Amino acid sequence: MDNLHQLSPGCVKATYTAQRLPQYKGNPLIEALPPSMSDASLAEALELSPEFDPEQREWETFERFQMLTSLSTFCVPLSRHIELARALDSLMRSGYVGRAPRTAGHAQIYQRLYDNQKKGITFSQSATSIVTQKSTSLIGISGMGKTTTVDRFTAHIPKVIYHGENDLNLYQIPYLHVEMPSDGSSIKGLAIAILHQLDSLIPGANYYEEYAVRGKPGADVMMRNVARVLNTHLVGLLICDEVQNLSNSHKGAQTVMTELVSATNELKCPILFIGTNKATQILGLDFRTARRATGYGIATWDRLREVEADGESSEWTRFLIELWKFQWVRKPVPFNAHFAQVMYYYSQGVIDIAIKLFASAQARAMLDQSETLTAELLVDVYNRELKLMHPMIDALRDDDIAKLSLYDDIAPIGLKEILKGMDMKLKSKASPLYSVKSTEGNYIDRIAKGLTSMGFGEEDALQAAVGTLEEGKLLSVLEGAQKAMKALTTPKKTSKKKDTPEAFEVVSFDDRPNDYRRAIQAAHLKKSDVLTEMKELGLAPQLEELFDF
Repeated sequence: MDNLHQLSPGCVKATYTAQRLPQYKGNPLIEALPPSMSDASLAEALELSPEFDPEQREWETFERFQMLTSLSTFCVPLSRHIELARALDSLMRSGYVGRAPRTAGHAQIYQRLYDNQKKGITFSQSATSIVTQKSTSLIGISGMGKTTTVDRFTAHIPKVIYHGENDLNLYQIPYLHVEMPSDGSSIKGLAIAILHQLDSLIPGANYYEEYAVRGKPGADVMMRNVARVLNTHLVGLLICDEVQNLSNSHKGAQTVMTELVSATNELKCPILFIGTNKATQILGLDFRTARRATGYGIATWDRLREVEADGESSEWTRFLIELWKFQWVRKPVPFNAHFAQVMYYYSQGVIDIAIKLFASAQARAMLDQSETLTAELLVDVYNRELKLMHPMIDALRDDDIAKLSLYDDIAPIGLKEILKGMDMKLKSKASPLYSVKSTEGNYIDRIAKGLTSMGFGEEDALQAAVGTLEEGKLLSVLEGAQKAMKALTTPKKTSKKKDTPEAFEVVSFDDRPNDYRRAIQAAHLKKSDVLTEMKELGLAPQLEELFDF
């Protein structure tokens, strides 16, 4: 068991470090953890920034686009990040006090779990009204880097520690990070998520099959089995993310929370709940009261403030100064107070949105070849590329509690998705649809061929293509095609007497399904427009598909 080749990825052999605090001495679970870090070391561990070199500004545009995506995980350690890391480190270590293997405390947990199962006592029945175990919550609006910071902290801790010495022969899991199911599928969904995680961490484990599938156990039985496995592998900290998802549970969010807290109470395993402001309602008053009493309370992660109350330089300014260093445009600009004001107005101190606005503005500058950042560019990018975020930003700007309650679960669109859309625009600009202009020899031919492939007659298509030429106006193939299409599908106005109905012969086009005259006839009969009927009949595909050859 102690051979390295038998250890799973992320698993390390235990090496023990002497502890200075009396309550930690002699506990192999705590001694196997990495030593606690100073604030400076924590800041260094939490910091995450792209590998940047000014020479990268001379790279091809598509390469610089890829560098922009690396900003999605950008992190500047602020005081809140250090505070969180300190709390997590303390929670994990103190949670192991009295839980060392082969001690009376560890054996008592096993015995209590066994006795309650024999008596048919569920976790919800054994729960107390006040949470006694050391646990806490990390609550805040979306986009402030809550989960990212937790991941950065736990990255320096082994996922699994194998204790092969002193005949312990056990696998210790210092932390287990699970996400509440999006449908809030009660405690059973959480139990399944935990079992899957354990199977991926412990070599040869098949807990999901054994405890979730075999015998088709109910939720209470499954959670009892999960509790035993968590105790067997000495989980030091259970991280429950996206807690607000429990509001979607049919069983009731408070019932699920009671069962979960009760289970970890018996295990003496601390919990960190992570969620949006909506999760505050789910955690309940009792949990919040107990959290303050334990001394592990973490302040709500609100947005960064533009100006500190004491007039000191704000963390917002510090964050932006660091972010501003990562300019891949060919003509970078220095950071100044005006940029800080514009960035704050359109991000309202939400870190994730500020990063997306900064990166997207650079992408636009690359696309339009201006290759520099301006305040006007930031505003235009916000209005065009970040429209989905406008309601949330407006609510934050107005401090409108009623509106904010509507957006507490909104996860802003990802940076990669925004840049992907802008990258498609970049590729389109290089397409003949945009690059071939009306002054070039193959302009008419491209439009005519595209229209012919849509079912228009060759003579009509050619005439419409020629008709797009207009002195003093330079059109691309796509613009010309759109103009020609409009000319072909707009009915010509004819003068006729009001009392005399227009004669119209209905023709069958069964043997000619791609004949565009089907749409003209349908438009006349339905009194609609030709283009609408072409779309209904499948005769109007995207122009880009037809003309990009």
